[in-house]
Amino acid sequence: MRAVVGADSYIAELAVETLVAGWLGDDRQDALEVLRGEEVRWPRVLDACRSLSLFSPRRAVVVRRADAISGDVGDVAEYAEAPGEGVLLVLQYAKLDKRTLLARGLEKAKAITSAEPLKGRRLRERVLEELQARDLSLASDGVDALLEHVGQDLRRLVGELDKLAAFGLPERAGRDEVAELLGRGIARPRWELADALAARRADRALHLIDQLLDEGEYPPLILGTLHRSLRRVRTVRALAEGRASQAEIASRARLPPFRVQDEVRLARSWPPGGLERAFGALETADRRMKTGADPRVALAAAVLEVCRREETTRRAAR
Repeated sequence: MRAVVGADSYIAELAVETLVAGWLGDDRQDALEVLRGEEVRWPRVLDACRSLSLFSPRRAVVVRRADAISGDVGDVAEYAEAPGEGVLLVLQYAKLDKRTLLARGLEKAKAITSAEPLKGRRLRERVLEELQARDLSLASDGVDALLEHVGQDLRRLVGELDKLAAFGLPERAGRDEVAELLGRGIARPRWELADALAARRADRALHLIDQLLDEGEYPPLILGTLHRSLRRVRTVRALAEGRASQAEIASRARLPPFRVQDEVRLARSWPPGGLERAFGALETADRRMKTGADPRVALAAAVLEVCRREETTRRAAR
């Protein structure tokens, strides 16, 4: 019996496939049974394990979402001590209660494979491996752009890498090339707009807003991006002022660890009262759009108001 435990469904699927392939090989006709935890009880799982196949000396039973199986797990813990000959039971969990007898038995037997999301250096190393497998190469800032755009969801990362491979990627492509290709065929990535506002780059923010609207982006989503950008700045600033560690800032602000220092620097560069004025400008834009104003005009006015207030504050401080 084996368990695959973790919240990353892509890693979990690969781990399950590796276990099944190692047990059955490629010939799985009548030898593999897949159950879903929300549809069965433990006695049904045990019945599947005890069923014999007339066509294969080995069988594998895979239970997806084993967290949802109902019934007493005691019999399964006993089965784990003496599993059926020629049968592999693979239980896939998002989270395994380590207090149960079954979990303790699996841990003792070292029969648990982790499928937890990769983070930090491990995630970056995995991306580099996936790039190599596709005969692609990215410059360091190109990898940064990919991780910033997608996050740590490995399934999405692999999908975006397949997209890059399909479009064709220059050798050692950097941030700009990656951002352009990831945005091809869809609205320009809104995370660039969030970065531009956080850095108070009005010209860049206005340019991206025009692109997003020209490509058919829904105006309230753009406004939501601006709000999220300001909330991120506010969160990072509060954590930095509270002397939070870089790891805590990365976790609570949902940032890649390598971006924390730059984000702290940007957050601290906002003047006193600047964020409050910025939120007020976005609220005004929201009211204007809800009362029939041209979204392009309302959004542009909000961005200019944020930056104009900042420049006014700078001049007043001189």
